[in-house]
Amino acid sequence: MALQHDDRLRALTHQDADFWADLVDSVLIVAITDTQGVITYVNDRFCEISQYSRAELIGSTHRIVNSGYHDADFFRDLYRTIEAGELWQGNICNRAKDGSLYWVATTIIPKKDRQGRIQGYVASRFEITELMNTRDRLCELAETDTLTGLLNRGGFNTALADEIARCRESGGGGAPQPALAMFDLDGFKQINDVHGHHAGDIVLRAIASRLIEMTHPDDPVSRLGGDEFAVILHRTLEDVSLERYMDRLQGVLERPIDIETVTVSVAGSIGAVLLDGTDTMEDVQKNADMAMYAAKRAGGKQSQMFTRNLRERAQARVSILSEARCGVERNQFEVYYQPILNCRTLEVDQIEALLRWQHPERGLLAAEDFSDVFTDAGLAQAMGPRMIEAFRHDVCMWNEKGQPPRQLAINLSRMDLIRDDYQRELEESLRRFNMSPDSFVLEVTEAMLHGRRADQGIRNLRELARSGFRIALDNFGKGITVLNHLRELPFSQVKIDQSMVANIVGNPDACMVLSSLIDMGQGFGMEITVEGVENREQFDLVMQMKPERIQGFYISSALSSQDILKLPSHFEGVARA
Repeated sequence: MALQHDDRLRALTHQDADFWADLVDSVLIVAITDTQGVITYVNDRFCEISQYSRAELIGSTHRIVNSGYHDADFFRDLYRTIEAGELWQGNICNRAKDGSLYWVATTIIPKKDRQGRIQGYVASRFEITELMNTRDRLCELAETDTLTGLLNRGGFNTALADEIARCRESGGGGAPQPALAMFDLDGFKQINDVHGHHAGDIVLRAIASRLIEMTHPDDPVSRLGGDEFAVILHRTLEDVSLERYMDRLQGVLERPIDIETVTVSVAGSIGAVLLDGTDTMEDVQKNADMAMYAAKRAGGKQSQMFTRNLRERAQARVSILSEARCGVERNQFEVYYQPILNCRTLEVDQIEALLRWQHPERGLLAAEDFSDVFTDAGLAQAMGPRMIEAFRHDVCMWNEKGQPPRQLAINLSRMDLIRDDYQRELEESLRRFNMSPDSFVLEVTEAMLHGRRADQGIRNLRELARSGFRIALDNFGKGITVLNHLRELPFSQVKIDQSMVANIVGNPDACMVLSSLIDMGQGFGMEITVEGVENREQFDLVMQMKPERIQGFYISSALSSQDILKLPSHFEGVARA
């Protein structure tokens, strides 16, 4: 092959040689070095693109144009290849004399003598700066959320993987320890529904701007999708503690946002997890998610750090849900009924359905022992019709035994309330069993009327009331009840929480508070049930306050369908005991 090259070169005239040299110089950036890398020749194109004169370049090495973009491993591979006498090809980012960067597609050929010894190296290059800039812009666009300019989920995943790798390499040493914070926006869907998606976009951009302002420029900030955001905190924590950052973030999220002629507000529940390089990227995100939803379950508008206890609770939840699915298939769940006394007639005219689980290992469990089951959409959907069917079966048995008709109070879960198909499924069950909606009281808590998708739950509640179901507000007095809900939502009954009854004996102030709550509910035209009456003294005091109903262990604990048959038809003896 070398002889063929020699023959071709000998055939060239001086004119041909000049032509090819001119062609090379007009197209290629050429440099020749000795075996030590010292530049011995450069063409005009090299001088032009590097902005160095020929005198500055000759006698120097290529370190003069080193941009620092490539690491030591890159150059070790390059030198290892050419020193072995092999051709090297690749793209190199160089720095011109004025500090600007430029890219060149480079081919380096070892220059050998007739014995094959390397005499030096010839580097020929094409400029590809615009091509590489276009590539970088495309990569940036592929990892950027077009609405907010933050990283999208793909860009976030890359940044998180890099941060975890950095933690792993450093052995988790150094302070402060980096962290991942994740949150979404409570109240965002309502803004979209009421003011339109344009308003929602303004909110998302405002939140993005605030995040950028409060976070170090080197720390990745991302919109993962919808109203969900994430921040990888590293440099930020050099100036502020994680706890302080979370507090500031809470305030930033809740600051009002102006949208044309209106002002709106959102809030967020924040979950955070420390990064030490021991967990996978997927585990880190799951842990931050767990912390975020723990903050939501605690009432929202707060932050929660991930802990080992949270993981254990999550694992326990997975286990109990798996067991519950088997329990539903094997009919291990049974409906118990707690009697509710009508204070005027002294008869039980309502009974509250309370689910019990005959667990094969743990025995009979009350609903609070498996509350996570009611947060699972599939299980909640499966249990509703089964409860109605059980009640229908029990009503038939009670009718045969001469028991009076009673309304059934059912506790709705948040999942029931926000499911659009819950009402349809409930009404289909009633039609199948020839039952009427006015035989049922559907109980909801104040907490279910707030938080994510609360507006959807309120719409569904109104539809259920229009269909003939009676609606009760449960646990009244336990938390902060918005009086507008009492006035505007279709409640026909209010159930006062047992905590308001616990200390009324010998406590005039507690009695006054309870009496005021009863008067308030009745003032809104609602029937009042006082829960948690456990002894004679409490019963007598509550009866003097004249609520419509009383519920509690003094009347009766929850009973099986068979034990309901043993209830007296009239509780006058209890009232006079």
